[in-house]
Amino acid sequence: MKFLPLRKLDPINRALVFDTPDSRIVGGCEIYTTKAAGADKKLYKSISNTLSSRYESDLRLSESLSPPHSSSLQSQAVYKTLHSPFGPLDQISARKTFAYMIATLNASHPDYDFSSVLRPSDFRREKNLRQVINTFNTTLFNLGVKSLPRIWDIIDEEMDLAACGVYSYQPQDVADDPYGEEGLLWSNIYFFFSKERKRVCYLYLRGISALGHSPSEQLGVWSLNGVRTTIDEEMEVDEEGEWDDNKSIWGDDGDAGYDDIEGMDV
Repeated sequence: MKFLPLRKLDPINRALVFDTPDSRIVGGCEIYTTKAAGADKKLYKSISNTLSSRYESDLRLSESLSPPHSSSLQSQAVYKTLHSPFGPLDQISARKTFAYMIATLNASHPDYDFSSVLRPSDFRREKNLRQVINTFNTTLFNLGVKSLPRIWDIIDEEMDLAACGVYSYQPQDVADDPYGEEGLLWSNIYFFFSKERKRVCYLYLRGISALGHSPSEQLGVWSLNGVRTTIDEEMEVDEEGEWDDNKSIWGDDGDAGYDDIEGMDV
């Protein structure tokens, strides 16, 4: 996975890191290409092998528990193993999509390895884009954020949201979140996968207890002002990604944010 250092995302990332009276809000929006580097290819192969091993293990277990000539438990095991938010896991496309989610998380949190702990069941396929947008916006509104940079317009320009597969990250074990041991209170984490553009957009918002987190601590690979501190030097900023410093980050009229989704075809 390659991180795309799009400057137009910087105002969004600055706006998604802030304090409330009882918590630290850590949010961000990152876009990656799915073009596999050498390490990614090895990761994809490892994940594929792991899924195959789990399937074969479940199948053997179901066969050992099934009465003679009974295939009900076996069928249940096969369905449970193959069924996933990404589609049947016996299909290469479903396995690749799952691998993209893992690779994105690994790239965003380089000090935390998700490859051996996460299962497809830790994700959920979101079928209603507008509901996802409203949930994210409502969470921010309830935290006291009344307006934002034109977050959804910008993401839509880069991803074509209507054509994306949308997945939420809901780990069964809070320890599988890199902030799980730092007083994680809640999280809203989404992935927008564009097969056509070969990109994944990672949008996240976490609430961390103020008692378990010092505002002076560095937050992952993001600095406290919401600008990524490590950028892949091999990637060049897309000219279309340049942010016009003379333009208000709140939109043309300085008051856009939550209403800008009304014109989107979702």
